[in-house]
Amino acid sequence: MVDVSKAQDGGIIKKILTEGAGDTPSTGNEVSVHYTGRLLDGSVFDSSKDRDQLFKFKVGTGQVIKGWDEGIVTMKRGEVAILTCKPEYAYGASGSPPKIPPNSTLEFEVEMHDFYGEDCTESSDGGVLKSTTVAGTGLSNPREGATVKISWVMSHMDRELEKRSAEFILGDGAAHDIVPGIETALLKMKKGETAKVTVKSLYAYGNVGNAELAVPGAADLTYLLTLESFEQAKYKYEMDGAEKIKFAEQVKQWYQRRVREYQTFQHYFKQINLSHEISFRATGLFGGCLQR
Repeated sequence: MVDVSKAQDGGIIKKILTEGAGDTPSTGNEVSVHYTGRLLDGSVFDSSKDRDQLFKFKVGTGQVIKGWDEGIVTMKRGEVAILTCKPEYAYGASGSPPKIPPNSTLEFEVEMHDFYGEDCTESSDGGVLKSTTVAGTGLSNPREGATVKISWVMSHMDRELEKRSAEFILGDGAAHDIVPGIETALLKMKKGETAKVTVKSLYAYGNVGNAELAVPGAADLTYLLTLESFEQAKYKYEMDGAEKIKFAEQVKQWYQRRVREYQTFQHYFKQINLSHEISFRATGLFGGCLQR
């Protein structure tokens, strides 16, 4: 048995019943567990198994009792453990009537099923998942238009393909050869934070890949990303005259780049369609259809 409380005050005692494998969840990860909660006399006050439904929550964010926030992050997939939580790590002096009396020490038998990073995408499609490895500082995240300074190491299938740093305006990453998934993750990060970011191909280099970086088509990538610093962009009402003129010029340049990117995109797909048509004609597929 081991004390897994951050304060090392005996508040959370962990006893492993079944060893797990692999890594452990990070703050902000969504975890899926089965659990049974008991008082010290052995009486059960709650169980996800009785409901036959896994319990899911974001660990380390205050969605559950303190004993879980600090204890669950020590568990591996497949691990089964008993977490014994003192009252100050459970429901405290008030308890949770009617099942949990005041000042109760509780035992939770917890089975870790799975966990994954915070979904940073607006559509919650799992395309950009972030797991914090080093916590950042402050309460704010950079917003669109902020000047950010970042560094990262990108890998595919455990093979390092890129190591870079950059300073740019958030929302303008394409002009600096930064994939959309990086910008999506940065909107959820704090200053000084380092995170493992898993980026699906849709938010990286798509089906085309990147020959220069040896990224194959349809490749999901892993980034170890650090937000070193950022400076928020001012809202328009906060700007003076000169700043408004500069901002308008930046918007104009941004729009012009997007138009060029769209035109390139259209040209690319026209070429694909043309090559397919030529291929079909060469194999007689079009001719055969017309003759019929």
